[in-house]
Amino acid sequence: MDAKLVYWTAALANLAIIVGCGARGVGAVRRGDVRTHRSMMITATVLVGVFLASYVLKVVALGKEDKSAWTGVDHAILYTHELCIAVMLVAAGVALFRAWRFRHALGPGFSIPRDPATAPEQASHRRAGTIAKWSGLLAFLTACGVWAGMLLRA
Repeated sequence: MDAKLVYWTAALANLAIIVGCGARGVGAVRRGDVRTHRSMMITATVLVGVFLASYVLKVVALGKEDKSAWTGVDHAILYTHELCIAVMLVAAGVALFRAWRFRHALGPGFSIPRDPATAPEQASHRRAGTIAKWSGLLAFLTACGVWAGMLLRA
């Protein structure tokens, strides 16, 4: 197995952990456990940052992939994956910004306010988080397709 394939295998595992953290965080906030939700979202954010930094290092050290042998389907899967990643990053950024804006409404006990007027950003945080959640899952599924194509061509 070449170094690029090892890198992309680790990146796929990283994305699986990111999606898992997101799922655990969503489940936690549905139970009212804001601390676990916050912890899982911060962990997912850090893992995204680790991937972005590692990708820059990977390109410097190993170069970009040679896509000359890729079929049209391979390219379509990759572009769909990249679109899902872009949507996930933007939606997660919006959710993070909105959470930052209403964090004071949670108080020291990290309890979700019952009155929507207390935290008007809460609804947009939830919408953005939902978009990030589903686009992250689709990004993982399409990443599996990209990775499978890489394995077949290796």
